[in-house]
Amino acid sequence: MMVFLLLALGYAFLYLPILLLVIFSFNASRLVTVWGGFSVKWYGELLHDQKVLDAAWLSLKVAFTAASAATLLGTLAAVTLVRFRRFRGRTLFSGMIAAPLVMPEVITGLAMLLLFVAMEQAIGWPAGRSMTTIVIAHVTFCVSFVTVVVRSRLLQMDPALEEAALDLGARP
Repeated sequence: MMVFLLLALGYAFLYLPILLLVIFSFNASRLVTVWGGFSVKWYGELLHDQKVLDAAWLSLKVAFTAASAATLLGTLAAVTLVRFRRFRGRTLFSGMIAAPLVMPEVITGLAMLLLFVAMEQAIGWPAGRSMTTIVIAHVTFCVSFVTVVVRSRLLQMDPALEEAALDLGARP
């Protein structure tokens, strides 16, 4: 019973502030502490702010581009690790794939920033921070997750499925 009580307190500590934030987001009053009635006025204000809409659109573009590139590169990396069991640099390649999984995101982000600054000083690219640098950083972080998931599924796949596909005319 004590364990259940501690779990309930832990969940309340974690999720009650989020629930209160959602409830008070519908407050009609300008003051957070004074309830002025139920309203969606602030959501309307949010949707009329052009800077917020531009930021949301940029976030969607970055997310779509980074997810697409990470899926493509992660799948290629997983197929390489599964299909080619022995090749020169396999350990290094596997380590580079696993590094973003065990490294704190803040360290990865700082390392990417330092890399981009050094590259800009050395070769002039990338010129400043832009969507390109954001996408590269996101792909660097996400490709590891894609590789791990796809690799585990490929290792579990029955080799007879690939042979059957080849028999039915699929190209290797």
